[in-house]
Amino acid sequence: MNNVNMDFLNAIQHKGKIALLLLVVIFLELFCSSTYTTSITKIGESFKEAYSDRIIAQDYIYKMAGILHRKNLSNEHLQMKALLLAYEKTQLTAEERKVFGAFRNNMFVMMQLEYKIANKERKAMSEILKLNENEIQKKSLKQLDQLSLIQVNRMKDLNETSQKTVSFSSLLNQFDWALLIVIGLTIQVLIFSSNSTRPKKPQNQFLN
Repeated sequence: MNNVNMDFLNAIQHKGKIALLLLVVIFLELFCSSTYTTSITKIGESFKEAYSDRIIAQDYIYKMAGILHRKNLSNEHLQMKALLLAYEKTQLTAEERKVFGAFRNNMFVMMQLEYKIANKERKAMSEILKLNENEIQKKSLKQLDQLSLIQVNRMKDLNETSQKTVSFSSLLNQFDWALLIVIGLTIQVLIFSSNSTRPKKPQNQFLN
């Protein structure tokens, strides 16, 4: 096999390597773009849950606690029912759903007790009902504290998840740039190497 054929084969090999590296760059960019989009979506969902399902839920808890402290469910039962319904529509964790279910049941029991207290003529019976109401009130306030703590812990989890997502995206971006630089330098080496293997045109000795 003469030198011309060898140079031709070398040129084809160099071009094949360059084409392969360019294909790697394309796939790398597609992968990174998809990863960045996924990361942004996750961060967006975290912020959405933090506001609509945690900060707002914390406000509902604060308002329900105010009604309980005032011991005025007979006059504020409609507001309490509205708050219970609104809270139930937020995104609840498994533990939160359990605690909230118990709290909601206590609220309906307290409403019935207050109604009975208001309509009881016998003082002794009213006192017993008030004692029961006080016990349920204490349990309910503790349940609200549990729900509030759940919001704080969930916000902490969302923040940690967002931080990890940002860190991963930053690391991937650095890796992306480093790999692109390496591939770019490799392509340049292949191009220069390909040019150096081309046969030089013989000089005409009569030009000297």
